[in-house]
Amino acid sequence: MTSSATGPTPAGAYDDDARISSDRVVITRAWAMLSPYQARLWVSLALILVASAAGLVQPRIIQFSIDRGLVEGHLDELNLWALAYVATLVIGWLASYWQTWLLSWVGQRILFTLRTRMFDHLQKLSLRYYDRERIGHIISRNTSDVSAVNEVLTQGLLQSIADAFTLVGTVALMLTMSVRLTLVTMIVLPVMYFLARWFATGSRPAYRRIRQSVSAVNAMLAENIVGMRLVQAFRREDRNFDEFDVINKENVRAQKDAIFFHAGVMPILDLVDAGVTGLLLYVGGHWILGGDAPELSIGVLTAFMLYSARFFEPMRDLAARWDQVQAALAAGERIFHLLDLEPDVKERPGANPMPAINGVVRFEEVTFGYDPARPILNGVSLEAKPGERIALVGRTGAGKSTIIRLVMRFYDVQSGRVTIDGIDVRDVTQRSLRSQMGLVLQEPFLFAGTIRENIAFGRPEFLETPEGQRAIREAAEVVGLREFIETLPRAWDAPVEERGGNLSGGQRQLISLARAFLASPRILILDEATSSVDTETEAAIQSALDKVLAGRTAFIIAHRLSTVKQASRILVIDGGTIVEQGTHDELLARGGYYFRLYTLGFAPGGEEAEPVTMAGAS
Repeated sequence: MTSSATGPTPAGAYDDDARISSDRVVITRAWAMLSPYQARLWVSLALILVASAAGLVQPRIIQFSIDRGLVEGHLDELNLWALAYVATLVIGWLASYWQTWLLSWVGQRILFTLRTRMFDHLQKLSLRYYDRERIGHIISRNTSDVSAVNEVLTQGLLQSIADAFTLVGTVALMLTMSVRLTLVTMIVLPVMYFLARWFATGSRPAYRRIRQSVSAVNAMLAENIVGMRLVQAFRREDRNFDEFDVINKENVRAQKDAIFFHAGVMPILDLVDAGVTGLLLYVGGHWILGGDAPELSIGVLTAFMLYSARFFEPMRDLAARWDQVQAALAAGERIFHLLDLEPDVKERPGANPMPAINGVVRFEEVTFGYDPARPILNGVSLEAKPGERIALVGRTGAGKSTIIRLVMRFYDVQSGRVTIDGIDVRDVTQRSLRSQMGLVLQEPFLFAGTIRENIAFGRPEFLETPEGQRAIREAAEVVGLREFIETLPRAWDAPVEERGGNLSGGQRQLISLARAFLASPRILILDEATSSVDTETEAAIQSALDKVLAGRTAFIIAHRLSTVKQASRILVIDGGTIVEQGTHDELLARGGYYFRLYTLGFAPGGEEAEPVTMAGAS
């Protein structure tokens, strides 16, 4: 648990429902992602058009087979047209196969590129974003939202062009066969127009709700999986199930609203298609039998009815694909909203790499608040020199963790400045600054992998050389971990489960210390690193700290007396200011705020204080 409170982010800063100005902006930005693959897309489009053209000539071939083969009794010509029909099938299959392969390749590249962009951008966002955004929302954007956009950009877009080509080609061929029958077919166009307007207007809000509800489901799921120990410990299974059920039902309602529009469109299209086919059969049959249309024949009428079915087929496909378009637009809004977020902590123009530091840290009248209207620190000034252990003490929310976050420049001060060796931390690149710092948290985070990989987390290049491997072993030995590691079945390559679930708290903490030592930081920060371990493990960690901290500037947040006693200087924080500072003995002798903390047991969960008197503090 951190010791400083975090205020609210300004409303709407990370609003999950925030919208981009218009669908046109989303489409334009999504289309720009296809530009590196234009050559393959043009080839795919050509193949799609070839496949569509092969399908378009098939009813015409059937017409000639009937009129010139069957009706006139020319067997040779019938065989010729049959072979032509088979040839169109083969050509259509080959074109479809290769365009599917090409589009799948492009789709995978877009998935790779978009997810890489998002992952890279997420790593650049400041911690303020992660303080406010739920994990499931972030994961949803990088998985289901990306897939929805990709599906439309590849398959959906070019298939829609092919459908439009088929639609125009069908109408053109119908006009060459019979203008009057074509006009009979076209009487349904007003119905189709109003149907499309109804579907587009009504379905968009439903699809936006779907993306939001899916994100909420993912967020709730991720939160419960991560916190499953607490869920079971506090017997929250039933309550959490009820909360998840509410969110999941909202997702179902959103899906149902979208299905209402989708389910309404398809039957209407099928009904219109069947009605037009019946009307063509009735009108065309009467014209043929009555001799009112010399251009019509049985073959022409048959081909025309086939073309009529193909006239509605692309409309049916476009209506079905409209689902994808609506889902992709909603997903695209969320993706581009994320990509448009700017980190709160930015590099200044012309920022230089931080030179090798000695470790002199100064705060000069620093004021800062997570919410600017509610400052956590007020005019704080302090100095830490190489070799000093600075202990930060105070009640929860006093601002201790805020100080170390400002040292590492996870946030920027509102006034005053933080300097290292006289250089303002805002004048150097963040990467070069943090590369010379180490951080050990109260709850050390270990990644799934091996013990060796977790120790080398800050220096992955050490995994690739014999010298690096020796350095990893030396770092483990310094913190007293080597003997334990070498007793494991796979020693240094022993598996570590996610978050170090197969290791004890003390073992995780020692690995975290070895990781910090291997990174060779000049400034080391320990955020309550011993508060959650037993006394014996704490003694091992304290012994390791004596070696790790030698010659380094150290900031230590601690609630345990044993940790604070060994500090070179103790800074007592209260109300966002440093109210006292000095050594343990000096502060006890003053009988001030630190003395009161000490006599009350120092901190919740800390060890009991020794009996002292003002005169005999020791």
